[in-house]
Amino acid sequence: MSHEIKTPLNALSGFAEVLTMPGIDEATREQCNDITQLNSELLLKLINDVIDISCLDVANMKFNIKPCDAVSLCRNVVKTLSAIKQTDAEMIFETDLDALELDTDVERLQQLLINLQVNATKFTKQGSIILKLEKTDDGMARFSVTDTGCGIPLEKQARIFERFEKLNEKAQGTGLGLSICQLIIKRLNGDIWIDSEYTEGCRFVFIHPLKQEIRS
Repeated sequence: MSHEIKTPLNALSGFAEVLTMPGIDEATREQCNDITQLNSELLLKLINDVIDISCLDVANMKFNIKPCDAVSLCRNVVKTLSAIKQTDAEMIFETDLDALELDTDVERLQQLLINLQVNATKFTKQGSIILKLEKTDDGMARFSVTDTGCGIPLEKQARIFERFEKLNEKAQGTGLGLSICQLIIKRLNGDIWIDSEYTEGCRFVFIHPLKQEIRS
């Protein structure tokens, strides 16, 4: 299966093993339980996403719109991925906001953020992977994932969101991750692109409205 599916599987295996160790304190046990639950839900969502996109029909993707604090969501995603990352690069969350409420499908937005950051870990062995959240002047949430990896050649950037398009054919993955990201953000009335002016690695940017009405 894809690298995206192996990531929560590795977390489930690792933290389940910790739970079997004798003498662990209650705080550690609760933390392991929380991470195990989160990654169980993530794994199920990943499988559903692959099924969705394999149908090649965006109408099959179900959305449940409700208020969400984007700052808290981003912080939790980075914290979880930092605990299970397979890279020496530092994973960082940056924002000047204390909170930012937006109407979204929390699980879908989480999956988008995870896909972008896990994708960055494949090509960023050292340095940093920075998730940044801002509020734009026109009332949108602006997310960006910036890494210090190998980057994407300009001639490949136009095709990067196509299904089964892979930057490195030897890397793990199905080539569906960025296509899923684009499907999700389009359904959430946003947009996603690669910043072609950033040359120190790779930067993906997407915008998300704060208020919206979407049929589930």
